[in-house]
Amino acid sequence: MRVCVFVDGENLRFAIGDLFPAFDRREYLPKSADWTGLYDLVVKDASGGKGNRLRTYWYVSRHFDPFPKPLSYKKRSEEELLSWKNRYRRLLGSVLENVPEAETIPKLRELQTGLSETVSRMRSRFDGISVLQDGISRKHHAVEFRRSGAIPYNLITRKFGREKTVDVNLAVDMVTLVANYDLAVIVSGDQDYVPAAQAVKNMGKQVVNVAFQARNGQLLPGGAKQLNQTADWSMALEWETLRELLNIKE
Repeated sequence: MRVCVFVDGENLRFAIGDLFPAFDRREYLPKSADWTGLYDLVVKDASGGKGNRLRTYWYVSRHFDPFPKPLSYKKRSEEELLSWKNRYRRLLGSVLENVPEAETIPKLRELQTGLSETVSRMRSRFDGISVLQDGISRKHHAVEFRRSGAIPYNLITRKFGREKTVDVNLAVDMVTLVANYDLAVIVSGDQDYVPAAQAVKNMGKQVVNVAFQARNGQLLPGGAKQLNQTADWSMALEWETLRELLNIKE
């Protein structure tokens, strides 16, 4: 039985962070994880031991999209700064609400410098993430990262938003690559994949969804209910098994 694994990278990252508080999310992914072992085990359990993992397609964001976008150094005149402030008035409210009018321009210049430095650090971080992903692909058998789109990043709250291109690409590949596999394994708790899962089933293929167990044995909360109902069946990966394969210390 030919099996392809389709991994929602952001969903997996957040799941790891939620399951293992000892994992430092700033590291992006566990550095010593046995990804070959993990995906081979998933395929073995999903296929009842009859499957051969052809490839793991791992979907991630290519870039990040910072907002509010800082002005270039050449465009930080008083007029440009005030225009920028008005454009992002609601977002900047908490930052500027107690700033006296006479200090607004100096504060905006200071803010611009800080935002530009944050953007520079984030770009370096994403470059490092790409290097890490390439290293995983070289080290582990049949693991391929597929990058697309840009994940939104709020420079004021320092929080990432939701990137939808990853979801779309995963769903499209499930359908367009359907001739290459007999069983599709989805590693995600996202109900956005329900239409793709149903389309693949309509073409005579089988679909399995992977869920993660928390330490107490409960399934990790998420949007997997509808996906589990659409898939031919679902499987749960035990907490201790996942911890060992990810090589996360308690």
